[in-house]
Amino acid sequence: MKNRIEFFRIIPFIYLIVGPIWVFGTDYVLKTSNLSAEKIQLLDNIKGLLFIVITAALLYVLLRNLSHTKKIEEEKEKLTLLIDTMPDLVSFKDGEGNCLELNKFGAELFELGNFDFKGKSTEELAANSEFYHDALIYCIDTDEEAWKAGKMSRCEETIPTRDGSFKTFDALKLPIFHKDGSRKALLVIGRDITDLKETENMLRQSEKMSVVGELAAGIAHEIRNPLTTIKGFMQMHQDKAIKIEDHIDVLVDEIDRINSICTDLLLVAKPTELIFANKNVNTIVKDVVHLLSTEAKLKNTKINLTELDQFDAYCNDSQLKQVFINVLKNALEAITTNGEVKITIEDKNEDFFAVKFEDNGCGIDETRLKHIGEPFYSVKEKGIGLGMTVSYRIMETHKGSINVTSQVNVGTSVEILLPKVK
Repeated sequence: MKNRIEFFRIIPFIYLIVGPIWVFGTDYVLKTSNLSAEKIQLLDNIKGLLFIVITAALLYVLLRNLSHTKKIEEEKEKLTLLIDTMPDLVSFKDGEGNCLELNKFGAELFELGNFDFKGKSTEELAANSEFYHDALIYCIDTDEEAWKAGKMSRCEETIPTRDGSFKTFDALKLPIFHKDGSRKALLVIGRDITDLKETENMLRQSEKMSVVGELAAGIAHEIRNPLTTIKGFMQMHQDKAIKIEDHIDVLVDEIDRINSICTDLLLVAKPTELIFANKNVNTIVKDVVHLLSTEAKLKNTKINLTELDQFDAYCNDSQLKQVFINVLKNALEAITTNGEVKITIEDKNEDFFAVKFEDNGCGIDETRLKHIGEPFYSVKEKGIGLGMTVSYRIMETHKGSINVTSQVNVGTSVEILLPKVK
Protein backbone atom coordinates (compact mmCIF):
# COMPACT_ATOMS: atom_id res chain seq x y z
CA MET A 1 0.00 0.00 0.00
CA LYS A 2 2.80 2.40 0.87
CA ASN A 3 4.62 1.68 -2.45
CA ARG A 4 1.40 2.25 -4.37
CA ILE A 5 0.85 5.67 -2.77
CA GLU A 6 4.45 6.66 -3.53
CA PHE A 7 3.97 5.61 -7.16
CA PHE A 8 0.88 7.79 -7.61
CA ARG A 9 2.72 10.73 -6.10
CA ILE A 10 5.39 10.69 -8.82
CA ILE A 11 2.93 10.32 -11.74
CA PRO A 12 2.52 14.14 -12.19
CA PHE A 13 6.29 14.54 -12.45
CA ILE A 14 6.49 11.74 -15.02
CA TYR A 15 3.67 13.42 -16.97
CA LEU A 16 5.51 16.76 -16.97
CA ILE A 17 8.60 15.07 -18.43
CA VAL A 18 6.95 12.67 -20.87
CA GLY A 19 4.28 15.18 -22.06
CA PRO A 20 6.63 17.73 -23.73
CA ILE A 21 8.76 14.93 -25.15
CA TRP A 22 5.64 13.42 -26.70
CA VAL A 23 4.37 16.73 -28.14
CA PHE A 24 7.62 18.07 -29.55
CA GLY A 25 9.01 14.68 -30.43
CA THR A 26 6.02 13.61 -32.51
CA ASP A 27 5.90 17.07 -34.20
CA TYR A 28 9.52 16.72 -35.22
CA VAL A 29 8.99 13.19 -36.54
CA LEU A 30 5.97 14.28 -38.61
CA LYS A 31 7.74 17.32 -40.09
CA THR A 32 10.81 15.39 -41.15
CA SER A 33 8.83 12.52 -42.61
CA ASN A 34 8.16 12.06 -46.37
CA LEU A 35 4.45 11.57 -45.86
CA SER A 36 1.84 13.60 -47.67
CA ALA A 37 0.26 16.62 -46.03
CA GLU A 38 -3.06 14.79 -45.65
CA LYS A 39 -1.46 11.86 -43.82
CA ILE A 40 0.56 14.18 -41.62
CA GLN A 41 -2.64 16.05 -40.71
CA LEU A 42 -4.40 12.75 -39.93
CA LEU A 43 -1.54 11.50 -37.71
CA ASP A 44 -1.39 14.88 -36.03
CA ASN A 45 -5.11 14.63 -35.18
CA ILE A 46 -4.68 11.06 -33.91
CA LYS A 47 -1.67 12.16 -31.85
CA GLY A 48 -3.68 14.96 -30.26
CA LEU A 49 -6.65 12.67 -29.60
CA LEU A 50 -4.39 10.01 -28.06
CA PHE A 51 -2.76 12.65 -25.86
CA ILE A 52 -6.22 13.76 -24.65
CA VAL A 53 -7.27 10.13 -23.89
CA ILE A 54 -4.08 9.42 -21.96
CA THR A 55 -4.39 12.70 -20.07
CA ALA A 56 -8.02 11.94 -19.20
CA ALA A 57 -7.09 8.40 -18.05
CA LEU A 58 -4.31 9.74 -15.83
CA LEU A 59 -6.62 12.37 -14.37
CA TYR A 60 -9.24 9.67 -13.66
CA VAL A 61 -6.69 7.43 -11.95
CA LEU A 62 -5.28 10.33 -9.94
CA LEU A 63 -8.72 11.51 -8.85
CA ARG A 64 -9.74 7.97 -7.91
CA ASN A 65 -6.52 7.50 -5.96
CA LEU A 66 -7.06 10.86 -4.28
CA SER A 67 -10.51 9.72 -3.16
CA HIS A 68 -9.10 6.40 -1.95
CA THR A 69 -6.27 8.17 -0.10
CA LYS A 70 -8.77 10.51 1.50
CA LYS A 71 -10.79 7.54 2.76
CA ILE A 72 -7.60 5.99 4.14
CA GLU A 73 -6.74 9.21 5.93
CA GLU A 74 -10.25 9.39 7.38
CA GLU A 75 -10.02 5.80 8.63
CA LYS A 76 -6.57 6.53 10.05
CA GLU A 77 -7.95 9.56 11.90
CA LYS A 78 -10.78 7.43 13.33
CA LEU A 79 -8.31 4.76 14.44
CA THR A 80 -6.00 7.36 15.97
CA LEU A 81 -8.94 8.95 17.79
CA LEU A 82 -10.02 5.54 19.08
CA ILE A 83 -6.52 4.70 20.35
CA ASP A 84 -6.07 8.15 21.90
CA THR A 85 -9.33 7.87 23.83
CA MET A 86 -8.39 4.46 25.26
CA PRO A 87 -7.68 4.48 29.03
CA ASP A 88 -4.67 2.24 28.35
CA LEU A 89 -1.13 2.87 27.19
CA VAL A 90 -0.71 1.86 23.53
CA SER A 91 2.74 1.94 21.95
CA PHE A 92 4.02 0.69 18.59
CA LYS A 93 7.74 0.18 18.03
CA ASP A 94 9.76 -1.01 15.07
CA GLY A 95 12.08 -4.02 15.11
CA GLU A 96 14.94 -1.93 16.47
CA GLY A 97 12.91 -0.54 19.38
CA ASN A 98 12.26 2.92 17.92
CA CYS A 99 8.91 4.46 18.80
CA LEU A 100 6.55 4.68 15.81
CA GLU A 101 3.32 5.52 17.62
CA LEU A 102 2.35 6.40 21.19
CA ASN A 103 -1.21 7.25 22.15
CA LYS A 104 -2.24 10.29 24.18
CA PHE A 105 -2.45 8.34 27.45
CA GLY A 106 1.14 7.09 27.07
CA ALA A 107 2.48 10.50 26.02
CA GLU A 108 0.89 12.16 29.06
CA LEU A 109 2.03 9.38 31.36
CA PHE A 110 5.70 9.86 30.44
CA GLU A 111 5.30 13.64 29.93
CA LEU A 112 6.19 13.43 26.23
CA GLY A 113 3.36 15.61 24.95
CA ASN A 114 5.73 18.38 23.78
CA PHE A 115 8.48 16.04 22.62
CA ASP A 116 8.80 14.61 19.11
CA PHE A 117 9.01 10.94 20.15
CA LYS A 118 8.44 9.39 16.70
CA GLY A 119 11.48 7.55 15.44
CA LYS A 120 13.25 7.88 18.79
CA SER A 121 14.69 4.90 20.62
CA THR A 122 13.71 4.10 24.21
CA GLU A 123 17.22 5.13 25.32
CA GLU A 124 16.68 8.53 23.70
CA LEU A 125 13.31 8.92 25.41
CA ALA A 126 14.90 7.95 28.75
CA ALA A 127 17.72 10.48 28.22
CA ASN A 128 15.08 13.17 27.61
CA SER A 129 13.24 12.39 30.88
CA GLU A 130 15.26 12.27 34.08
CA PHE A 131 12.20 11.49 36.23
CA TYR A 132 11.06 8.50 34.13
CA HIS A 133 14.56 7.38 33.13
CA ASP A 134 14.64 4.15 35.17
CA ALA A 135 11.08 3.15 34.24
CA LEU A 136 11.80 3.57 30.52
CA ILE A 137 15.09 1.67 30.74
CA TYR A 138 13.27 -1.19 32.49
CA CYS A 139 10.88 -1.32 29.51
CA ILE A 140 13.87 -2.18 27.29
CA ASP A 141 14.48 -5.36 29.30
CA THR A 142 10.85 -6.48 29.20
CA ASP A 143 10.68 -5.69 25.46
CA GLU A 144 13.68 -7.92 24.88
CA GLU A 145 12.07 -10.72 26.89
CA ALA A 146 9.00 -10.47 24.64
CA TRP A 147 11.18 -10.69 21.51
CA LYS A 148 12.99 -13.75 22.88
CA ALA A 149 9.69 -15.42 23.82
CA GLY A 150 8.50 -14.99 20.23
CA LYS A 151 4.87 -14.72 21.29
CA MET A 152 2.60 -12.48 23.30
CA SER A 153 3.98 -12.11 26.82
CA ARG A 154 2.69 -10.47 29.97
CA CYS A 155 4.44 -8.63 32.77
CA GLU A 156 3.86 -6.03 35.45
CA GLU A 157 5.64 -2.70 35.19
CA THR A 158 5.73 -0.10 37.96
CA ILE A 159 5.96 3.57 37.02
CA PRO A 160 6.55 6.42 39.52
CA THR A 161 4.39 9.53 39.63
CA ARG A 162 5.19 13.10 40.58
CA ASP A 163 3.24 12.88 43.86
CA GLY A 164 5.57 10.15 45.15
CA SER A 165 3.21 7.21 44.56
CA PHE A 166 3.51 4.46 41.97
CA LYS A 167 1.28 3.14 39.22
CA THR A 168 1.26 -0.54 38.35
CA PHE A 169 0.57 -1.60 34.75
CA ASP A 170 -0.36 -5.01 33.40
CA ALA A 171 1.63 -4.91 30.14
CA LEU A 172 0.86 -7.10 27.12
CA LYS A 173 3.64 -7.24 24.53
CA LEU A 174 3.11 -8.75 21.08
CA PRO A 175 6.16 -9.16 18.82
CA ILE A 176 5.58 -9.19 15.04
CA PHE A 177 8.10 -10.81 12.68
CA HIS A 178 8.88 -10.71 8.96
CA LYS A 179 8.52 -13.90 6.93
CA ASP A 180 12.27 -14.49 7.21
CA GLY A 181 12.00 -14.37 11.02
CA SER A 182 13.58 -10.95 11.47
CA ARG A 183 11.99 -8.45 13.84
CA LYS A 184 9.30 -6.23 12.33
CA ALA A 185 7.38 -4.44 15.09
CA LEU A 186 6.36 -4.65 18.74
CA LEU A 187 2.89 -3.75 20.01
CA VAL A 188 2.67 -2.79 23.69
CA ILE A 189 -0.61 -2.35 25.59
CA GLY A 190 -0.46 -1.40 29.26
CA ARG A 191 -3.50 -1.35 31.55
CA ASP A 192 -3.42 0.56 34.83
CA ILE A 193 -4.17 -2.00 37.59
CA THR A 194 -3.11 0.18 40.54
CA ASP A 195 -6.61 0.30 42.03
CA LEU A 196 -7.02 -3.44 41.51
CA LYS A 197 -3.76 -4.09 43.36
CA GLU A 198 -4.84 -1.90 46.26
CA THR A 199 -8.16 -3.75 46.43
CA GLU A 200 -6.33 -7.09 46.45
CA ASN A 201 -4.10 -5.90 49.29
CA MET A 202 -7.14 -4.78 51.28
CA LEU A 203 -8.82 -8.15 50.72
CA ARG A 204 -5.63 -9.94 51.72
CA GLN A 205 -5.41 -7.93 54.94
CA SER A 206 -9.08 -8.60 55.62
CA GLU A 207 -8.50 -12.31 55.05
CA LYS A 208 -5.53 -12.27 57.44
CA MET A 209 -7.64 -10.61 60.13
CA SER A 210 -10.35 -13.20 59.57
CA VAL A 211 -7.82 -16.03 59.98
CA VAL A 212 -6.41 -14.41 63.10
CA GLY A 213 -9.93 -14.24 64.53
CA GLU A 214 -10.55 -17.92 63.75
CA LEU A 215 -7.21 -18.90 65.29
CA ALA A 216 -7.90 -16.84 68.41
CA ALA A 217 -11.32 -18.43 68.84
CA GLY A 218 -9.88 -21.91 68.28
CA ILE A 219 -7.02 -21.39 70.71
CA ALA A 220 -9.36 -20.05 73.36
CA HIS A 221 -11.67 -23.04 72.97
CA GLU A 222 -8.93 -25.68 72.92
CA ILE A 223 -6.97 -24.28 75.86
CA ARG A 224 -10.06 -23.50 77.96
CA ASN A 225 -11.05 -27.20 78.18
CA PRO A 226 -7.88 -28.44 79.92
CA LEU A 227 -7.72 -25.26 82.02
CA THR A 228 -11.28 -25.92 83.20
CA THR A 229 -10.24 -29.44 84.24
CA ILE A 230 -7.17 -28.19 86.11
CA LYS A 231 -9.17 -25.43 87.80
CA GLY A 232 -11.87 -27.92 88.84
CA PHE A 233 -9.38 -30.25 90.50
CA MET A 234 -7.68 -27.33 92.24
CA GLN A 235 -11.00 -26.04 93.62
CA MET A 236 -11.99 -29.50 94.86
CA HIS A 237 -8.60 -29.78 96.53
CA GLN A 238 -9.16 -26.41 98.24
CA ASP A 239 -12.56 -27.64 99.45
CA LYS A 240 -10.78 -30.79 100.71
CA ALA A 241 -13.09 -32.88 98.53
CA ILE A 242 -10.13 -34.68 96.97
CA LYS A 243 -6.41 -35.05 97.44
CA ILE A 244 -4.54 -33.39 94.61
CA GLU A 245 -1.79 -36.04 94.83
CA ASP A 246 -4.25 -38.71 93.66
CA HIS A 247 -4.92 -36.83 90.42
CA ILE A 248 -1.45 -35.65 89.42
CA ASP A 249 -1.49 -37.82 86.25
CA VAL A 250 -4.68 -36.16 85.00
CA LEU A 251 -3.29 -32.67 85.66
CA VAL A 252 -0.01 -33.49 83.89
CA ASP A 253 -1.94 -34.85 80.88
CA GLU A 254 -3.99 -31.65 80.65
CA ILE A 255 -0.84 -29.51 80.90
CA ASP A 256 0.81 -31.62 78.20
CA ARG A 257 -2.26 -31.08 76.04
CA ILE A 258 -1.91 -27.28 76.40
CA ASN A 259 1.79 -27.55 75.58
CA SER A 260 1.02 -29.65 72.48
CA ILE A 261 -1.49 -27.05 71.26
CA CYS A 262 1.08 -24.27 71.69
CA THR A 263 3.79 -26.28 69.89
CA ASP A 264 1.57 -27.03 66.90
CA LEU A 265 0.38 -23.42 66.81
CA LEU A 266 3.97 -22.15 66.69
CA LEU A 267 4.70 -24.45 63.74
CA VAL A 268 1.70 -23.02 61.88
CA ALA A 269 2.25 -19.38 62.78
CA LYS A 270 6.03 -19.13 62.67
CA PRO A 271 7.84 -21.96 60.89
CA THR A 272 11.48 -22.33 61.88
CA GLU A 273 14.30 -22.10 59.35
CA LEU A 274 14.70 -25.47 57.68
CA ILE A 275 17.80 -27.27 56.47
CA PHE A 276 17.13 -29.32 53.34
CA ALA A 277 19.20 -32.20 52.02
CA ASN A 278 18.78 -35.25 49.80
CA LYS A 279 17.31 -38.03 51.96
CA ASN A 280 16.07 -41.53 51.24
CA VAL A 281 12.30 -41.47 51.81
CA ASN A 282 12.06 -45.26 52.13
CA THR A 283 14.32 -45.09 55.20
CA ILE A 284 12.22 -42.28 56.73
CA VAL A 285 8.99 -44.27 56.23
CA LYS A 286 10.57 -47.38 57.81
CA ASP A 287 11.61 -45.34 60.86
CA VAL A 288 8.04 -44.08 61.27
CA VAL A 289 6.61 -47.61 60.94
CA HIS A 290 9.06 -48.88 63.55
CA LEU A 291 8.19 -45.96 65.85
CA LEU A 292 4.44 -46.68 65.75
CA SER A 293 4.62 -50.49 65.53
CA THR A 294 4.04 -50.88 69.27
CA GLU A 295 0.87 -48.76 69.14
CA ALA A 296 -0.32 -50.85 66.17
CA LYS A 297 0.26 -54.12 68.04
CA LEU A 298 -1.75 -52.88 71.03
CA LYS A 299 -4.71 -52.37 68.66
CA ASN A 300 -4.12 -55.66 66.81
CA THR A 301 -3.54 -53.66 63.64
CA LYS A 302 -1.14 -54.72 60.89
CA ILE A 303 1.11 -52.24 59.09
CA ASN A 304 2.13 -53.56 55.66
CA LEU A 305 4.85 -51.65 53.83
CA THR A 306 5.32 -52.21 50.10
CA GLU A 307 8.38 -50.65 48.45
CA LEU A 308 8.22 -50.69 44.68
CA ASP A 309 11.36 -48.60 44.25
CA GLN A 310 13.86 -46.48 46.17
CA PHE A 311 13.27 -42.71 46.13
CA ASP A 312 15.28 -39.74 47.33
CA ALA A 313 13.72 -36.34 48.12
CA TYR A 314 15.26 -32.94 48.73
CA CYS A 315 13.68 -32.44 52.15
CA ASN A 316 13.96 -31.78 55.85
CA ASP A 317 13.78 -35.36 57.13
CA SER A 318 12.54 -34.32 60.59
CA GLN A 319 9.54 -32.45 59.18
CA LEU A 320 8.79 -35.13 56.60
CA LYS A 321 8.83 -37.70 59.40
CA GLN A 322 6.33 -35.54 61.31
CA VAL A 323 3.95 -35.63 58.31
CA PHE A 324 4.19 -39.43 58.05
CA ILE A 325 3.65 -39.81 61.82
CA ASN A 326 0.56 -37.57 61.71
CA VAL A 327 -0.96 -39.53 58.82
CA LEU A 328 -0.13 -42.98 60.23
CA LYS A 329 -1.42 -42.07 63.73
CA ASN A 330 -4.67 -40.84 62.18
CA ALA A 331 -4.98 -44.14 60.32
CA LEU A 332 -4.38 -46.19 63.47
CA GLU A 333 -6.86 -44.11 65.48
CA ALA A 334 -9.52 -44.58 62.77
CA ILE A 335 -9.32 -48.36 63.22
CA THR A 336 -11.12 -49.92 66.20
CA THR A 337 -9.39 -53.33 66.19
CA ASN A 338 -8.06 -56.05 63.89
CA GLY A 339 -7.44 -53.49 61.16
CA GLU A 340 -4.78 -52.97 58.53
CA VAL A 341 -2.79 -50.02 57.23
CA LYS A 342 -1.16 -50.44 53.83
CA ILE A 343 1.79 -48.19 53.01
CA THR A 344 2.98 -48.05 49.41
CA ILE A 345 5.96 -46.16 47.99
CA GLU A 346 5.64 -45.96 44.21
CA ASP A 347 6.50 -43.99 41.09
CA LYS A 348 3.74 -41.54 40.13
CA ASN A 349 4.98 -39.74 37.02
CA GLU A 350 8.06 -38.14 35.55
CA ASP A 351 8.29 -35.49 38.27
CA PHE A 352 6.71 -37.01 41.40
CA PHE A 353 6.60 -40.18 43.47
CA ALA A 354 3.92 -41.09 46.03
CA VAL A 355 3.80 -42.40 49.59
CA LYS A 356 0.29 -43.74 50.09
CA PHE A 357 -1.36 -44.68 53.42
CA GLU A 358 -4.55 -46.77 53.16
CA ASP A 359 -6.58 -47.94 56.16
CA ASN A 360 -9.81 -49.90 56.58
CA GLY A 361 -11.07 -47.73 59.42
CA CYS A 362 -14.31 -45.82 59.95
CA GLY A 363 -13.75 -43.39 57.05
CA ILE A 364 -14.79 -39.74 56.72
CA ASP A 365 -17.96 -38.43 55.09
CA GLU A 366 -17.77 -35.92 52.24
CA THR A 367 -19.03 -32.93 54.23
CA ARG A 368 -16.20 -33.30 56.74
CA LEU A 369 -13.55 -34.42 54.26
CA LYS A 370 -13.42 -31.03 52.49
CA HIS A 371 -12.46 -29.33 55.78
CA ILE A 372 -9.41 -31.52 56.39
CA GLY A 373 -6.38 -29.27 56.88
CA GLU A 374 -8.28 -26.29 58.26
CA PRO A 375 -6.95 -24.98 61.61
CA PHE A 376 -8.70 -26.50 64.67
CA TYR A 377 -10.91 -28.76 62.57
CA SER A 378 -10.75 -32.40 63.63
CA VAL A 379 -12.87 -35.46 62.92
CA LYS A 380 -11.56 -37.08 66.11
CA GLU A 381 -13.34 -36.67 69.42
CA LYS A 382 -10.24 -35.45 71.25
CA GLY A 383 -8.39 -34.08 68.27
CA ILE A 384 -6.84 -30.61 68.40
CA GLY A 385 -7.21 -29.99 64.67
CA LEU A 386 -3.70 -28.77 63.96
CA GLY A 387 -1.93 -32.00 62.92
CA MET A 388 -3.07 -31.96 59.29
CA THR A 389 -2.78 -28.17 59.13
CA VAL A 390 0.90 -28.52 60.03
CA SER A 391 1.27 -31.42 57.56
CA TYR A 392 -0.20 -29.39 54.70
CA ARG A 393 2.13 -26.49 55.54
CA ILE A 394 5.16 -28.81 55.58
CA MET A 395 4.24 -30.32 52.20
CA GLU A 396 3.82 -26.83 50.77
CA THR A 397 7.41 -25.95 51.75
CA HIS A 398 8.56 -29.25 50.18
CA LYS A 399 6.81 -28.44 46.85
CA GLY A 400 4.60 -31.48 47.36
CA SER A 401 0.93 -32.11 48.10
CA ILE A 402 -1.48 -34.26 50.11
CA ASN A 403 -4.56 -35.88 48.54
CA VAL A 404 -7.17 -37.43 50.85
CA THR A 405 -9.99 -39.70 49.70
CA SER A 406 -12.34 -41.55 52.02
CA GLN A 407 -15.53 -43.56 52.23
CA VAL A 408 -17.53 -44.10 55.41
CA ASN A 409 -17.18 -47.61 56.90
CA VAL A 410 -14.73 -48.55 54.14
CA GLY A 411 -11.55 -46.59 54.91
CA THR A 412 -9.35 -43.65 54.06
CA SER A 413 -6.52 -43.18 51.60
CA VAL A 414 -3.91 -40.44 52.04
CA GLU A 415 -1.53 -39.95 49.10
CA ILE A 416 1.53 -37.78 49.70
CA LEU A 417 3.24 -36.56 46.52
CA LEU A 418 6.88 -35.52 46.66
CA PRO A 419 9.07 -34.16 43.84
CA LYS A 420 11.87 -36.43 42.64
CA VAL A 421 15.47 -35.39 43.05
CA LYS A 422 16.89 -34.37 39.64
